[in-house]
Amino acid sequence: MPSRRKVGAVMTTDVVTVTPGTPFKAVAMLLASWNFSGAPVVDVGRHVLGVVTQGDLLEHEAPHGRLGSRQAKRKASAAFTADLMTAPAFTVHADDDVSVAAKLLEEHHFHRLPVVDEDNVLVGIVSRSDLLRVFLRTDQEIREEVRDEVILREMSIEPGSLYVAVHNGIVTLSGVVERTSVIAVLVALIRRVDGVVEVRQTLTAHFDDREVSPVPPGPVGVLSPHKPHN
Repeated sequence: MPSRRKVGAVMTTDVVTVTPGTPFKAVAMLLASWNFSGAPVVDVGRHVLGVVTQGDLLEHEAPHGRLGSRQAKRKASAAFTADLMTAPAFTVHADDDVSVAAKLLEEHHFHRLPVVDEDNVLVGIVSRSDLLRVFLRTDQEIREEVRDEVILREMSIEPGSLYVAVHNGIVTLSGVVERTSVIAVLVALIRRVDGVVEVRQTLTAHFDDREVSPVPPGPVGVLSPHKPHN
């Protein structure tokens, strides 16, 4: 199948971090000076312990948690990152599809996610703007991948037999394929190509195989219980 862009291909590897012992004011100055929404909290081995965000800093000044709750009290009186951070942190791996990171960012309204290896060691950071790079591929790049990787390599169809055009990430596809069942598979694979916004197709087929049963009806190779036998 066509390869999805991986988090490792778009992440930033130069990451600003803090430790559990970083003072509150130092965190505030760091996020403000770099204009970051948050920063990973790591130990001496760069294992991700949590994340401290602008929202955590605001909770220190104006707690919005349930009045008297343990978390509200902890953050309101926090002097260091250890009591201010949100833990455990949501993370992704460098070999995850960008769609995995995008889903986490959208579901939890995050702006950035730490990227870790198998040992939970920080290797990068991925942001919403990083993920948007996937859609900055040129129409020509998308068309070449659709023709060379999907149509030819994955589907074993001669690319010249189909009309393929890409404009603003929208793939237009027309022509004739061998079987009707191929159309849905082909469209699904093209939709997985990074940078594809939409697929519009007017494909037809030489043979409609949608109603063809792969197994003959009725029992096969079984003696009928009503047929006498010696």
